[in-house]
Amino acid sequence: MSREIKNRIDDALFNFYLEADKDTIKESLQENIKNLVEYDKKKKKFLFLAKATANKKHNESLLELVNKFQKALIMNIEKPIAILKQLAQGNPSFALYKNLDKISKENIIEIIKDKNFVELIEQLEEDEKKH
Repeated sequence: MSREIKNRIDDALFNFYLEADKDTIKESLQENIKNLVEYDKKKKKFLFLAKATANKKHNESLLELVNKFQKALIMNIEKPIAILKQLAQGNPSFALYKNLDKISKENIIEIIKDKNFVELIEQLEEDEKKH
């Protein structure tokens, strides 16, 4: 069987599993998988690894954003400082923090936690392009 045909079959199966309901998928798996217990273990391992990878990427993005804010604070760039102040106002525990130039990485992480990282990074990159 050619590689192209095999890829098309794999794509068709993938699309089928995306659109099928859980009972249909379970029946299909029972027909095609001989050892469901072993399959379930592999599935759980795969999901665990996928979640760990997603968490790692999230943490890397967070650190990248924190580093950009710290760099902006050191360089005294107005827009990132304004963004950080705005975020701090939304966080009651940091609302009274006035000396942003002395703020720690941990405090920056706490301020920007649960915010849209992509949007914040885009705002900082846009500001960097202007300078």
